[in-house]
Amino acid sequence: MTTSRRTALKALLAAPAVGALASNGAAAQAAGPAPAPAPAPGETPQWPALNTAPPSTEDTPHQPPQWSGPVPTEWIDAKTNHRIRRISPDGGGGKPYFYKNMFLPAKAGAPDLMVISTPQGISTVDLRTWALSILVPDPHADLMFTGRKGRNVYYSVTAPGDAQLMDRAKTLYVIDVDTRQTRQIAQIPNGAVNSVNSDETLLLGFVAYGSEPLQPNLGDPRNRRFDQAEYAANGPDGKPLNFARAKGVRMLQRWAARYPMEIFVIDLASGERRVIHKTNEWIGHTQFSPTDPDRIIFCHEGPWHRVDRMWTLKADGSDLRKTHQRTMNSEIFGHEWFSPDGKQVHYDLQTPRGQVFWVASIDLETGKRVYRRLEQNDWSVHFNVSPDGQLFAGDGGDEDMVAHARDGKWLVLLRPEPVVDADPSSDQEDLIDPLYMRSERIVDMSNHDYRLEPNLTFTPDGKWIVFVSNMHGANHVYAVEVARAA
Repeated sequence: MTTSRRTALKALLAAPAVGALASNGAAAQAAGPAPAPAPAPGETPQWPALNTAPPSTEDTPHQPPQWSGPVPTEWIDAKTNHRIRRISPDGGGGKPYFYKNMFLPAKAGAPDLMVISTPQGISTVDLRTWALSILVPDPHADLMFTGRKGRNVYYSVTAPGDAQLMDRAKTLYVIDVDTRQTRQIAQIPNGAVNSVNSDETLLLGFVAYGSEPLQPNLGDPRNRRFDQAEYAANGPDGKPLNFARAKGVRMLQRWAARYPMEIFVIDLASGERRVIHKTNEWIGHTQFSPTDPDRIIFCHEGPWHRVDRMWTLKADGSDLRKTHQRTMNSEIFGHEWFSPDGKQVHYDLQTPRGQVFWVASIDLETGKRVYRRLEQNDWSVHFNVSPDGQLFAGDGGDEDMVAHARDGKWLVLLRPEPVVDADPSSDQEDLIDPLYMRSERIVDMSNHDYRLEPNLTFTPDGKWIVFVSNMHGANHVYAVEVARAA
């Protein structure tokens, strides 16, 4: 570990907890000024967002939202007037991460399909009727993603054992949804596979060697209720930190450890594994472009204000370069994903952290940047974009998260609008284009526990948004209609 990383880790662990302030001061901070309402069309938004960070310590144990009674199958949200359907069966379900493809290419005479995880294994969903059909009847089958060329679903089965999932062997499979023919692609001794390229010739994955779990002393390295570690840590005053700050402690520890990592590709025809990038940075979010079979983006994981997070390279390991350069202290950026045409990389940008919010993008060929301004309550754990690239959406966040939004537990539609300029002829092509995101709330997430990330995704026709939620107790997959109910 370098001296700077040791210093950073010691500083975080020794930092005074906000909750240790005098009770009157803490109460005043907790109450804080009310956030300004979103501007009306044509009005200038308030800058910057109010600094409304809650106390860092968790004086009472976290209480997840409660639900009793049956889980509805369809309803119209009383607060938003948008129709919502439950897609997963009574036993619950899950969906791939927000940037991973979960839809099958259309085929004449065959239904348009998406895939989800269910207690029985992997199931297809008819996007016209919402009917479920079990595709892989194996509860141990982990759905990875779908292809974009053929009607193929990729999944893995992890070997049993006590080690972290990353450190256990995996067998990789592909199944054709129409013929139900399954083929074993390869076996890997460790690591994870995150993506398949657009012509379905290469898989993309990464591996860490010798790493420790993000959350020590956790029996199952992945808490299945939230699909991530149940982070816990104490502050210097001995009190338990809240979830977000505890996760920050564990993230900083992992980043500082400098475990060796690799990015690799696997040839789908031969099963050959080839390393394309080696580093001691913490690697994640490896993604192939949806249109260019050679273009990859990935990230340096860790505390966002400390890492040069966003990178790109080609499938042969060449053309390694950063895609965003920090220009401000405490500027953070990440949760990157490709635009549907594969030309841009979209990402969450904050200048500075927790104050001014954007959904930004960069064109990988021209370098053109667009920054789309968000209100504090519209910041989201993840964003996504419609297939035509015209409409964005966010899955919200709770008050502990980086935006500290007092009223952020909503799924929102985000429509980019131009910022009115008195002299648009002065605009320069090589400068950033600013836009403003006009928001519309579509799902009330007040009973959702954001330790489970909703990971929203537009359907191929752009008419629905699929997400996961525990608002009714168990994890379920839902879809909300983009258009308001009649």
